[in-house]
Amino acid sequence: MLNRVHRVVLSAALLLGACLPALAGERGQAAFLKSLVIPGWGQYELGRTKHALAFFGADLLFIGSALSLQYHGKSLRDDYQAFAASHAGVRGSHNKDFYVDVGNWMNVFEFNEQRMADRSFGALYDTESEYWSWSSDADRARMEEMRVQSDRSLNRVIYAIALTGVNHLVSAFHAGRLAAQQDGVSNNRLGWNVTPQSVSDGAGVNVLVWW
Repeated sequence: MLNRVHRVVLSAALLLGACLPALAGERGQAAFLKSLVIPGWGQYELGRTKHALAFFGADLLFIGSALSLQYHGKSLRDDYQAFAASHAGVRGSHNKDFYVDVGNWMNVFEFNEQRMADRSFGALYDTESEYWSWSSDADRARMEEMRVQSDRSLNRVIYAIALTGVNHLVSAFHAGRLAAQQDGVSNNRLGWNVTPQSVSDGAGVNVLVWW
């Protein structure tokens, strides 16, 4: 997840550095920077209140979604860990991979037997400190469902963050072009296009800028 965030931040920095000089005039650049920091700020100062509210409202929506998804994912993570402790005897603190195995195997002994059969001796768990044993397959399946929902929610945080960044960029370019138009400056070379795309690890957003 952090690697995806870094890519989004780097892309935004490169776009800013490349496109800011293409905006006509100091007024256009000022509007660009203001809306880059707070979406809608530049539009508001240019008298476009509806556009300002739209960009600012979208920013609040995306930020709120990111916070909500993170809270939901962490709450579910606490729930499935507590459920595993009470229904499978899990003790202590463990990483995500451990809970993936807990959700897919009835007990630590069956897991270790399979790893030994595969000659994956380094993947064996200690049967005392990393012990688990489900009383029923229904409980195991319930815990696994909670874990999957938690991971899905936490993974979606990055997309909400990416949409926040895209909203900042689109608002900035929009404000810059508004300022140029109000100043009577034609800059047909500058433009952008935002389209969704599919990548190997999920959905993404493609931002194309030309000048």
